[in-house]
Amino acid sequence: MRINVNSKKKRLLITALIILLVVVLIIIGVPNFNKKDSRFADIRIYLSPSNQYSNYYATGNTTEMEQCDKIAEKMAEFLKNMGFTVMVGQSGDSIESRCVESEEFGADLHIPIHTNALDGTYTGGTHVYVYSETEKAVGSYFLETLGAISPGEDDRLQSNPSLYEIYTPVATSVYLECEFHDTQEGDEWIENNTNKIAKAIADGVYNYYSDKLSQ
Repeated sequence: MRINVNSKKKRLLITALIILLVVVLIIIGVPNFNKKDSRFADIRIYLSPSNQYSNYYATGNTTEMEQCDKIAEKMAEFLKNMGFTVMVGQSGDSIESRCVESEEFGADLHIPIHTNALDGTYTGGTHVYVYSETEKAVGSYFLETLGAISPGEDDRLQSNPSLYEIYTPVATSVYLECEFHDTQEGDEWIENNTNKIAKAIADGVYNYYSDKLSQ
């Protein structure tokens, strides 16, 4: 059988070009999550994970403080990779010292991170609290990103000026309750999704400042 060498070379060349094109498209299409955004370099985010060490989850094997520390630690990693300057309150510190530290840090945004509880039967979703109606525009970014992944359907965005970590910080405060931990469903979801929760909150920060800086 006679083999057409030129034809075979052409097919190999075409195949190689197609593979090269696919590789280039993949590289172009994959975002570089490790590339910091220079727009955010001067924006300071203070994270205040819950210090409630005796607030046990439904299973009884973990606490609100433990899980919120995990969320804050991972969230700081995401935010730093995005280009923000971040500080995390030391585990177990009082909310009074957190607010002082936040002010000394020069925070632009103060984010208390909590998980919620009611009566052991209510998996209510994401609850976001801000100081007044004026701050609801900021809070809506977090309701959108975190509310989209929490299992409860009763997501809320409310003004609550009575909370210490809302009325005390100099920075704008967005107080997050990341689902209810006193039900089996809520407990398991939080424990199994701390990284996803952290990413959702970080995305809320990113989306808010991206829109703010583009105005």
